Amino acid sequence: MNLMLEILHWFCVVVMAVSGVYGLYQAYISLHMFGSFKPPRPAADKTNRFAVLICAKNEESVIGQLLDSLHKQNYPPEAFDIFVTADNCTDRTAAVAKAGGAIVYERFDPAHKGKGYALNWFFEQFLGQYADRYEACIIFDADNVVDKEFLAAMNRQLNAGHPVATGFRMGKNPSSSWISGCSSLFWLMQTRCFYIPRARLNLPCCSVGGTGFMFALSVLGGRGWHTYSVCEDIEFTLNSIADGHFIAFAPDAVFYDEQPLTFLQSLKQRYRWSLGSFQILTISTPRLFRAFRSGKPRIFDALLYSLGVAITGVTSLCWFILIFVDAAIAHSWTSLPGTFAVAMAGGYLSVALFAWLVLILEKKSWTGAWKSVLTFPIFLVSWAAINIFIFFYRNAVWHDIPHTESLGIEEMEKKSL
Repeated sequence: MNLMLEILHWFCVVVMAVSGVYGLYQAYISLHMFGSFKPPRPAADKTNRFAVLICAKNEESVIGQLLDSLHKQNYPPEAFDIFVTADNCTDRTAAVAKAGGAIVYERFDPAHKGKGYALNWFFEQFLGQYADRYEACIIFDADNVVDKEFLAAMNRQLNAGHPVATGFRMGKNPSSSWISGCSSLFWLMQTRCFYIPRARLNLPCCSVGGTGFMFALSVLGGRGWHTYSVCEDIEFTLNSIADGHFIAFAPDAVFYDEQPLTFLQSLKQRYRWSLGSFQILTISTPRLFRAFRSGKPRIFDALLYSLGVAITGVTSLCWFILIFVDAAIAHSWTSLPGTFAVAMAGGYLSVALFAWLVLILEKKSWTGAWKSVLTFPIFLVSWAAINIFIFFYRNAVWHDIPHTESLGIEEMEKKSL
């Protein structure tokens, strides 16, 4: 029995040592988070034509605000058209979109729920009808609202030679609940710790984040949109990197995205993200590895990113096992509560302080922001639990999250001042 415990102890130690090296690499990347990042100012001033695609399911209460913000863009109206995929809608989403000047595609296939299916289906129709009319596509979710300079900013990215670019995502409703505040803080943290450092190091961003991103239609290679995981955005990004495309960060392409209001909604959403990242291990990771071996060193960062959820889950599981195993070896169960308490208190304080630092660096605040900082460690611990749970239970059923925050771009701009 003691021998088995010793073997398990050293196995966990080795796993945590390897994950520690991974953590040191990510820490090195994050050291480049300080200061600002200036977007490119290309000499070319070509006005590219954009197909703006909105993915919607039962979004009649919010899609009008997004359409309104798009019509107010500081970009020639003849240089972009708005398309809406009304996916399995049972409300007036399609009618509201048509009234707002969008070209609407209605899809009814309840057996295949999810954004990936909707995108696959849309591009089958779109490329056959409009392939030669547009240089690029921009994708939004129906609950978004968009800063008036968004399209102009993405046009500059395209003119700078960046075939894919992701915008600056901000929470639309950070004050609505503690969980929406934590989610908003998470996106700011992703910008500060993932996007900005990679932009400075001239590395491709590893995830377009599902909404608020642009890609040249040439990236699809005439093949359409083909993703198979429940995280179609990360899969698309990593596959594009493997194919040699650079994914840029556009800090001046600002948009606002509604966040979940309840803890249960957030759990379902983050479970899907973790599950999708797990699925990507067999879809995108092999492609990245082959591309890296073929002599593309910049792909190494994306290759490591694709392993992130698996590494996080295994490390968290080994940490818990190691504490119990060491207590069993030392026959010191009475010290177990104290060990947990010290570890959790140290982790809580570190995460809360880092969340506060991100708000300072991003110069952002909102009513109740202090609650977001204090509860953010709970948000991350629950995510670590999800990353462990994903090893034992995987259910790819798509769960819809209702959107109810009907806010226009003018209201969002006032709040962000």
